[in-house]
Amino acid sequence: MTENIQPMKQPAPVSETSVRSKSIRGRSIKTAQDDIPTQAIDRSDPERVNLALAHARIAARIADDNGARDIVLLDLRRATPLLDFFVIATANSRRLSHAIASEIDAEMKKLGEHKLGMEGLEEGRWILIDYGDFVVHIFSGESRSYYALEELWGDPPKLEWGSP
Repeated sequence: MTENIQPMKQPAPVSETSVRSKSIRGRSIKTAQDDIPTQAIDRSDPERVNLALAHARIAARIADDNGARDIVLLDLRRATPLLDFFVIATANSRRLSHAIASEIDAEMKKLGEHKLGMEGLEEGRWILIDYGDFVVHIFSGESRSYYALEELWGDPPKLEWGSP
């Protein structure tokens, strides 16, 4: 007995612009994710690790320049294979956390760093900007104490981020 097997129909391709931008009542809405290059980058490449560290330090300096406090740069390379560095900062207000996140995002775009996602802008208590090799966390004071993110990863090394 032979079966009549037909090839599966391939779904129509979705254009990048339809995924990345939305329009509501004639206004363009930005999405939380930048266009990402399709080629993978080898995490064992020391130049990529050095670049990620340099960009994480820049993010920490931007947070400092914009009024954040208690800024730390954590080296998570021994704690997880998922990413290399965390930048953690505290902002005194929702408006300040938005300003810090916007400044970091704008500078990273100038440097060619593509964010994988940004979360928490609506509430501003914990804004997370994921750049793949490093992640920036901007907390309100209360949220930072509650989540105690530095303690979740054991005792990762704290790196200098300020100017020498």
